[in-house]
Amino acid sequence: MTTVDRLAPEMKAVLERLLSEDGVQPDPTLLPPAEGRALAEASNQRWNVDGPVMAKQLIVETADGRRAHVFIPACDRGQQAILYIHGGGWSFCSAATHDGAARWLAQETGAAVVTFDYRLAPEHPYPAGLEDCLAVWSQRDAILPGRAWSVSGDSAGANLALAMMLRLEGRDLPRAGLLFYGVYDADFESPSYRAIADGPGLTRDKMRRYWDYYTGTQADRMSDPCLTPANAPDEMLAGLPPLYLNAAEIDPLCTDSERLAARLHRLGRRDRFDLIKGVIHGFMQMSLWLPQSADAYHRAGQAFRNMTETPLPTT
Repeated sequence: MTTVDRLAPEMKAVLERLLSEDGVQPDPTLLPPAEGRALAEASNQRWNVDGPVMAKQLIVETADGRRAHVFIPACDRGQQAILYIHGGGWSFCSAATHDGAARWLAQETGAAVVTFDYRLAPEHPYPAGLEDCLAVWSQRDAILPGRAWSVSGDSAGANLALAMMLRLEGRDLPRAGLLFYGVYDADFESPSYRAIADGPGLTRDKMRRYWDYYTGTQADRMSDPCLTPANAPDEMLAGLPPLYLNAAEIDPLCTDSERLAARLHRLGRRDRFDLIKGVIHGFMQMSLWLPQSADAYHRAGQAFRNMTETPLPTT
């Protein structure tokens, strides 16, 4: 069975519609960074239309001049907030490209969601983006006071969210983490990297270029847990707050999530992991057209409530 044959009918229909509307698009990782970012911004705007309507949206400027975008759903009870870190290979996308994602997450979790822009590679390589995430985290109570905070992210944003939790080293940790099809390792010979090397969507070569943007050719990719959290020491992973992870089946990064979830389980943790069949990397951006995307946010919302409203030990 080919990779295309494994796509869910709904996923295949979305890809056909995108091809019909946009034609064959250039690989953004082969363009100058500014051009690649412009392409990512333009192609993601469609996902911000006609999404969940918020009770309130506002922009809060932090003490150090950052702009935090705050999404408060009608079902908000004023108790929980989530810092959401956007994906894009550490190099592309923004709070604007993930406006729709933030609203879906807010609606399904019943929590306020806060997004922001962080410095992007290659102009600002590791650890610049991670330092920005930590800076916003340290100012979260000034952005939206009086709440219990969790963290979430997709793809490279999930990597940054998990790296942030590891960097905090047990101090000032989030209540919970929601991690969507994340980058947790740099093993380009993993089963999913080999099976889905040529996409559709994300490819192995694109991921190699994203890693080179973010870290250059650093030899410590595999030894620095804030770059490849899957390789963090047991005690660091055991000390994380409760996590929810998902993975897209047709995704070079699928094995990253599967291996991390398995390792967390071996440590005796009770983190939930969902494998979403028949969809590609980035599918949660596609909620307007793809039912699996809306369902994934619903699953994440259920997991979030289980982790934060009825606290459970992770061991």
